[in-house]
Amino acid sequence: MNKTILSLSVSAMFSLNAHADILISEYIEGSAFNKAIEIANTGDQPVTLAGYELAKSANGNSDWGNRLSLAGITIAAGDVYVLAHRDANADILSKANMTDTNVINFNGDDPVALLLNGNVHDIIGVMGDQNFAKDVTLIRQNLTASAVYNESDWEVKAKDNSDGLGSLASSDGGSDNGGEPITIIESTIMVLQGNSWSSPYTDPENEKYISAETFLIEGIVTAIQANALGNDLPQGFFIQDEQGDNDVTTSDGIYVSGFITGLSIGDRVAVTGKVEEDYGWTKIQPTNVDVIGHGTIPVTNVRTDSNDVDFDFSLERHEGMLVNIDQQADMYVARTYGFDYGPFRNNMVIAKSGLNLHPNQLNIPASTAAQAQIDDNEDRRIIVETMVKAPNGVPLWYPTFGQDNGTGTTDDYIRNGDLVNGLQGVLGYSYSDFRLYITNQADAQTFIHSNPRLPRPDVSGEGLRIATFNVLNYFNSPFDGDSNPTGTNRGATTYAEFQLQGDKIAAAIVAMDADIIGLMEIENNGFGDSSAVAHLVDKVNALLPESEQYTFVTSPDNAGFIGSDAIANQVIYKPSMVTLDTYRVIKMPEQHAGQTGNENGDNYQRDAITPTFKVNGTEELVTVSVNHFKSKGSTCWEDVAIQNGEDVGFQGSCEHLRVSAAQHLGNEMALIAGNKLIIGDLNAYGQEDPLLVLTTMPENHSVMPARMTYIGDEPMAGSNPNAISDSFGFVNVISDQHPAAYSYIYNDTVGTLDYILVDSTTASKVVDANVWNINASESKLFEYSSKYTGDLTKYTDLFRSSDHEPAIVILDVLGDADLPDQPTPPSGTDDATSDDDEEWYGGSTGLLSFGLLTGFALFRRFARQSV
Repeated sequence: MNKTILSLSVSAMFSLNAHADILISEYIEGSAFNKAIEIANTGDQPVTLAGYELAKSANGNSDWGNRLSLAGITIAAGDVYVLAHRDANADILSKANMTDTNVINFNGDDPVALLLNGNVHDIIGVMGDQNFAKDVTLIRQNLTASAVYNESDWEVKAKDNSDGLGSLASSDGGSDNGGEPITIIESTIMVLQGNSWSSPYTDPENEKYISAETFLIEGIVTAIQANALGNDLPQGFFIQDEQGDNDVTTSDGIYVSGFITGLSIGDRVAVTGKVEEDYGWTKIQPTNVDVIGHGTIPVTNVRTDSNDVDFDFSLERHEGMLVNIDQQADMYVARTYGFDYGPFRNNMVIAKSGLNLHPNQLNIPASTAAQAQIDDNEDRRIIVETMVKAPNGVPLWYPTFGQDNGTGTTDDYIRNGDLVNGLQGVLGYSYSDFRLYITNQADAQTFIHSNPRLPRPDVSGEGLRIATFNVLNYFNSPFDGDSNPTGTNRGATTYAEFQLQGDKIAAAIVAMDADIIGLMEIENNGFGDSSAVAHLVDKVNALLPESEQYTFVTSPDNAGFIGSDAIANQVIYKPSMVTLDTYRVIKMPEQHAGQTGNENGDNYQRDAITPTFKVNGTEELVTVSVNHFKSKGSTCWEDVAIQNGEDVGFQGSCEHLRVSAAQHLGNEMALIAGNKLIIGDLNAYGQEDPLLVLTTMPENHSVMPARMTYIGDEPMAGSNPNAISDSFGFVNVISDQHPAAYSYIYNDTVGTLDYILVDSTTASKVVDANVWNINASESKLFEYSSKYTGDLTKYTDLFRSSDHEPAIVILDVLGDADLPDQPTPPSGTDDATSDDDEEWYGGSTGLLSFGLLTGFALFRRFARQSV
């Protein structure tokens, strides 16, 4: 061969090899301008980047419009070159070789590529405006350049993590050892896990998160994470020691990040790498993985030990292991399967020994006992996940979830309070919670319904039945109904959703069989034939005989709005039982405190519709005040001006304005004669400030109303109102009879927002009272809304007709009144929608029991909090 040709051929060969060695090895897309790209030379020769550019495609528009030439840069063998945004944090800038604001100004939907002579040599990201890597650090595991992005080649680290930036060896978990041989220590999973909260080879309290030592361990692969699950679960696999060490204080399992190519469950592997504490999760950052055989790992039942300081540590001892949650594990569903807005996917929460209480349900806000409840909730919680993001409405680990049983409802459901019996998976940890990544499949037998579905409220006795029901934004204006004052829609977005919503609410109202019902979150569009309240009453009455039908309370002129909000409170009643005596609306306090930061100081509440009824055939008067106090979600003046945005007592926003509402409502109710009830959604848990004002204020305790409040144009309180230390003495009749009752769930804590309070005289006439767990206890996927529910079957039964539980009380005020006979619904009601107006319409009894709803102590089976 011609020597010149041979020389050119060899030169070309080395050039090609050199190009193959150049790739993007790390990507940081963090908060603010914390952005960086690390370029590596994985070869054994230095490479000068002639012909290379770093490029960005804005929003993945397929055009490399932002480019940065890398000509003149040389990267030594095994070294990296870091480009960072000039306004990145100090840690990133200390590792940067160059700063840039043109290309290094990307977001999580902007692909970044290394171009060689104008062509894509290596890429991270996908075209088409997709958030492939928002708020994360990505570290390359497969050190091979590719013109096609493969997310499985990258390990996901938390936002702003720059621990490995600036060192190729650090990117895959090793350390820069100056070319010296690395000493590898043979060890076991149990030794690396240790018997405490973190590996003994790390020291998180002193910011040592990665061991100095490199270890060689063996284990059996129990689960493989093919692609990263958000920021929670990076690509990698779980391994477990085949023999263990018979020491319950050390875990036999551990997670290994990356390196999944060619692995199968059951492989025995030898893993070389450093041990790391990744935000509390002990992992191995491997430099080598070899398959050396095959084996099996039996599942371990989760059990506590007498030496465990709390249940959280019981889980720590099982971290990384293949575990089983059986009946003896004593784990209950704390939030049933549904959409979680945190990681933005569907999951579920289970908790040790019972439900998680809101800290203020039984405790004074900001008290030691309330904080103890918060800590206890955290200690007992496990998030139930799948290792891939489940499609909307599809629990991948429960294939028959929501499946029709042939009667127009399902037996495959999960409810709060269900006892778990047979969920298996591997145990990880992220975002301060242990997470069970399910590896088996559940069925109806996996959940023991300790809190069973009841087709009717669990109340009994003769008397006047009064109920409260938040109907979750029942809006008919988009479907030829009258408009509300704001012209907005908070409810169903399609006619099919609206029909389903109405069917479910009507089914619940019929089965409730109350004589007076206070409704919240119904559209505020008047009282005409095309109003929401008229539409709902027509729908209910179509299912009832004429003698049992409802009408609704109207203003004297039968027109107008109740306040200026899009939603209002309404009252429906049976004329066969009561007659409207007085129409009354109590105007609730407004706040006009002036601008403070982003808070304009103008805050409003929904007025209380407060009719008085005369019980037919008697002289008894019953006043029912239906309320929906100010939301916890929007800010008021005190939240910004006094509390600096901190929610110290976990009462949510605007607790002071709710206190003003309670104070004004109590004063107004004191002027009314007869039996008095305050019902509705008070947006306050059992021991929060507004409830203390209305019921019983603890000795030597006081609460503060809002500043600068008005009733209409009349001032109520000035800029320095007096603290309130007295109460109005109303009786919370449901908590008196059922201390464990709850009406609402937020995240995975339960408590009461919906109340029936009666004055002390009327309290002696209470026959029975209870909540009816048909809504908050059920999966939100069964609601009328189709958002995030995919193709999941929806049912017209009464379950999940709203997000709040209805509540009902029976009062002994009928005397010897000559009232119409009360028909009794048949014991086996049909779930299917009936076209026969004379038929009862409600939920299927199926295998449902009529046992006490709270008999198993829904909140918990042990009491560690002070009351």
